[in-house]
Amino acid sequence: MNAISITKNAIDQAITNMQCAINKKNTIDITANISLETIDDKLILKATDHEIYMRTTLKPETIQGKIKCAINGELISNVMKALNDSDVILEEENDMLLIKQNNSSVFKLPIFEINDFPFSQNYQEMQQIDIDNNFLLQSIKKIMHCCNERETFNIAMQGILFEVKNKILSIVATDSKRLGYIQQNTEIIKDFVSIIPKKTIHEILKLFNVEFEVYIKHMPESNKIESIGFINQDIEFYAKLINANFPDFTSIIANKPQIPPLKINKEKLLKAINQINAICQRTKVTFENDKIIFETLEGINGASASITIKDIENHKTESITLGIVNKHLLECIASTKYDEIEILIDDPHKPIFVITKDFEEIIMPQIL
Repeated sequence: MNAISITKNAIDQAITNMQCAINKKNTIDITANISLETIDDKLILKATDHEIYMRTTLKPETIQGKIKCAINGELISNVMKALNDSDVILEEENDMLLIKQNNSSVFKLPIFEINDFPFSQNYQEMQQIDIDNNFLLQSIKKIMHCCNERETFNIAMQGILFEVKNKILSIVATDSKRLGYIQQNTEIIKDFVSIIPKKTIHEILKLFNVEFEVYIKHMPESNKIESIGFINQDIEFYAKLINANFPDFTSIIANKPQIPPLKINKEKLLKAINQINAICQRTKVTFENDKIIFETLEGINGASASITIKDIENHKTESITLGIVNKHLLECIASTKYDEIEILIDDPHKPIFVITKDFEEIIMPQIL
């Protein structure tokens, strides 16, 4: 007999995690399946959708014989979710995988031979990089709203730039209308450039806390990265990266106005924009020396509103009026955990620099 006994919650969670690496558009392709294989005292699950490759290691309660097969990933996920929380028996018999529970429930799923996956990786053949995992995850969370998964003009904008240059680590995202960035010194010596797709970022944030290692695979004779791996004790997650040229963010950052900032409380600013956002999506903003005035640009059915924030710290004596997309400013200031926001602006036609203690963001103004 070729069979294993395993806790239902453990295998259900593993299969659920691997749904992001399954091709659900072509059910007859090997990439629509999850492979199951017993090696020594472990059960190894593998899946890929050509762009993401996952390898998960589980420890069964018991193992008899050897299991080695592939099962449709969506089908086995549906079956696992239909079971109760007691142990599950997986038994390979002829061309079927039998899933049994409580001597009463039996599901028979067709199995396929395990072929070589079109995309697979091994962290032991990659370069490990030393990085503060908490810094990496928190930085990604703060700026990921700036990238656009549907951007077609430049696919680089569908991801987050992860770059080391001259021992400076830059994490950057942009959709051409705004640009969020974080920079810090690093001990990583070798320069490299990688663009991690936003889809991959979502999965990394779901799968990992701070306990993981990061590995990269360089393109031949290039400082660009071909793939990246996030590895912990149980999960190996690999992803192909975006091979495109990221916009020149350094020249944009270099144009930061060298003026004293306008300082404002985060909660006051959030409250004002949320209020005016109730009737319009774009707002006219006037910065005066002691207040900020928000006015509707395009209220629903002619509706209008005006909201004023007083007692701000502003060193400029002349007023500046410009337009903003509410969503851009809302997502920016909601991403910081600190109470004070700094704004740099010296011309209504130039980018707005929003500065917090944990990241900075550049927002393009709207034409009034």
